[in-house]
Amino acid sequence: MYYQLNLRELTYALSYALDYVGIDDIMHGKRVAYIACEIGKKLGWRQSKLDKVMLMAMLHDCGVSSTQIHRSIIHHLDWEDSQVHCAKGATLLKEVPLYSDFADVIAFHHTHWEHFLPHIDEEVKLYANLIYLSDRIDALRSQFGAHLSHEKEYIRTIIEQQTPSMFAPKLSEAFVHISQTNLFWYYLEPEAIHYYFRDWIEQGEIQTVTFDLLKKIALMFATIVDEKIPDQKRHALSVATLARYIAGLCELSLREQEGIEIAALLHDLGKLRIPDDTLLKMTSLTEEESSQIKRHGFDAQIILGQIKGFEKMTQIVSMHHEMLDATGYPASLGEAKIPLEARIVSVANTFVNLIHQDNMHPLLSAKEAYEALEAMVGEHKLDATIVHKIAVHLETCYEKVSHP
Repeated sequence: MYYQLNLRELTYALSYALDYVGIDDIMHGKRVAYIACEIGKKLGWRQSKLDKVMLMAMLHDCGVSSTQIHRSIIHHLDWEDSQVHCAKGATLLKEVPLYSDFADVIAFHHTHWEHFLPHIDEEVKLYANLIYLSDRIDALRSQFGAHLSHEKEYIRTIIEQQTPSMFAPKLSEAFVHISQTNLFWYYLEPEAIHYYFRDWIEQGEIQTVTFDLLKKIALMFATIVDEKIPDQKRHALSVATLARYIAGLCELSLREQEGIEIAALLHDLGKLRIPDDTLLKMTSLTEEESSQIKRHGFDAQIILGQIKGFEKMTQIVSMHHEMLDATGYPASLGEAKIPLEARIVSVANTFVNLIHQDNMHPLLSAKEAYEALEAMVGEHKLDATIVHKIAVHLETCYEKVSHP
């Protein structure tokens, strides 16, 4: 089916998930996009080039799922293995027609200006180095601050010292010029950065988007989330495949089935805001750690709620850990307030979690996983009708989860 969406709005909102990886240093991608756009304006670039720069910059760290890697990005000007996340990001972008043209730029966005090989396209080099420069400016701002005059001057000095070895001279010169005003630095503040992009988003054209493209975008972000938990690769795809199948068994409309599949792919988007150590912890969680985990449905809701046309999917995602007995999270809603679509994703997610356990636990058989679901039905946590659908088609459901 087809969907009417503002693709600027879609990309801007979903890129919040990438920004969440910073935990206590969010909005990095937005700040890099702002800096890159202002440098491009100083160089007299036409609006179409600026539009491309903003989108690329927002997505430039799509190869980063780990808070540890984000810390390296923010706390070091340059470091060993900086190219790893560039290659991962480029691979992800190649799979999405909307973003595939960005792949080469993202692959080189930590390449020093003087290290580019002669055969690399000049435009790719300039775009990549612009994002690299903007990225390093924001990293320096995070490290040293940019409130006082001497802090701003220190950042400019470091950039000039690394030109032309790391950065293209004309890009550095443009930054030094535009950064002389306080206004440039004000827009890097959390309250101001969204205001900067507001008109640009609102002016975005509403386009007809196929389900296939929408699924590829959702799958890209699902892959980013799954990369954060090494033992749960393809988790979101497994949940989405099973949820779509169950939705069909429940005789929901094609549009409802598609909405459930997209919601299931994006259901764990908020996990990118959870620190690695908390998410991967094998011992009991502290109250603070438990609170961090229990808000991931809410954080995903905040991201998806910014996209017009995603209202139903946002609702499903926000409720995927709610239980019929009102013991779930984040809202403890209870049976009367949980729609069928959210119940389907909840059951699918639970079934997948029972089967795809981590390396410390054995893989459950189809029968064992179903018995566990039945126990949760008995506790009035899961929908009995949906679990019965799984019982009737148990081997098929198990096969879909095992090989999504």
